[in-house]
Order: sequence, then C-alpha cells, then structure tokens
Amino acid sequence: MMESIAPSVTEWVKAVATLTRADRVHWCDGSVEEKQRLEEQMIERGEMTRLNADTFPDCVLYRSHPQDVARTEHLTFI
Repeated sequence: MMESIAPSVTEWVKAVATLTRADRVHWCDGSVEEKQRLEEQMIERGEMTRLNADTFPDCVLYRSHPQDVARTEHLTFI
C-alpha cells in the first residue's frame, strides 16, 4: 500500500508523528478485514459494545467520553 502514497504525504505524516510524539501510526486501507480488526480491538478494550445480532446484525455501539469536547448532543436537533 505504501507504494501508492505520494512521498510528500509520507514525509508529512512522519513529521507530524514526530511532532506529536505518536506511539504508532496506522495507515488505513479500508478493507473489511481492517474494519473487523479495529472493531474487535475496541470491543476488547470496552470502547464499543456489540449489539443484539438478531435485532441489529453487524452493529456496534460506540459512546464517546462524557468529557469529550466534541460532544454536541445538546445542540443537535432532529
């Protein structure tokens, strides 16, 4: 996959990873396997919950942290 990414993008990602002291960098490939692997990791860490497979097949629930500054439920109108 890396061969399809422009060298300038790769260098930029390396620079940002260094600047932010990232523990690791994950390049997403968008595959079904990747989605399943990431979901399983989040379920194992308790960040996601698998929903009832009979009622909601292939569905999971993710809730952000209550202190997450991006939460805007009180501003959302449906």
